[in-house]
Amino acid sequence: MKHGCASCIVLQQELRKLQELSQERAKQDHEQCVAMFQQMQELVRLNEACNRSYNRPSQCDGDESASTCSSDDTSEDSAAVERARDNEQMHTHRLQMIIVQQAKELETLRRRLRSTAVDGRVMRNFGDQREGDGDRRVDLGEDVSDVEYEEHSDESAVKQYASQLRKLPLTSLHAQLKGKDLQLQRLQRIIAKLETRLGQLVDRKRSMAQSFQQTARMQQAHLKKYLAYIRQQKEEKKALERQLCELRQYVEVLEKKVINPTRE
Repeated sequence: MKHGCASCIVLQQELRKLQELSQERAKQDHEQCVAMFQQMQELVRLNEACNRSYNRPSQCDGDESASTCSSDDTSEDSAAVERARDNEQMHTHRLQMIIVQQAKELETLRRRLRSTAVDGRVMRNFGDQREGDGDRRVDLGEDVSDVEYEEHSDESAVKQYASQLRKLPLTSLHAQLKGKDLQLQRLQRIIAKLETRLGQLVDRKRSMAQSFQQTARMQQAHLKKYLAYIRQQKEEKKALERQLCELRQYVEVLEKKVINPTRE
């Protein structure tokens, strides 16, 4: 466990160094991008000036003076355009070199992460890395002796190392654009899923509304039938009550006729 703790400390120191180097590289890349953008703006301004010089009427007197003025303006504009083009090519080349270098560093970090995930140990054989454009080298440490760790400590170390790697700033413009594209694709997939879910919910709501309307119509029809049946039963009850009253009166009349003759 002491070897493991020592290797973790060394790994944390290396990660801090990598973070500092990556931040410095990001600052340099930003400055170079700003300079390249300024050069592009200068090139645009020179191009507009060249177009204006070609389109404006000649202000020189005489044929010889006019040809001399136009040739001087053309030569000056051409020289300015060539200088701006050379500067643009130089900055483009430097930017390409930065992108290639950052891609190599990212590939090295990915290989190290894969080796860590496969072996369950920290393989710290990075070799030498160049810092900036100079000949300074960064020593990333010696090989760690093969020590068997516990399973839980291995998983936690791998997860911690992966999370620290994810915190490193991506200074490569290509990597940043690729990350934005992946994020955009993920958001588009989420939007498509949400739209599909929304369509399903709308269809379900429509079907539920239709079924509710059908149920309401059926209940209204049954209610009308029940009300008609109740009215019919009430009418029959009234008719039976009238018949009962008539029968009682008839019985009373019969009783009077039967009882009175017997008394006489």
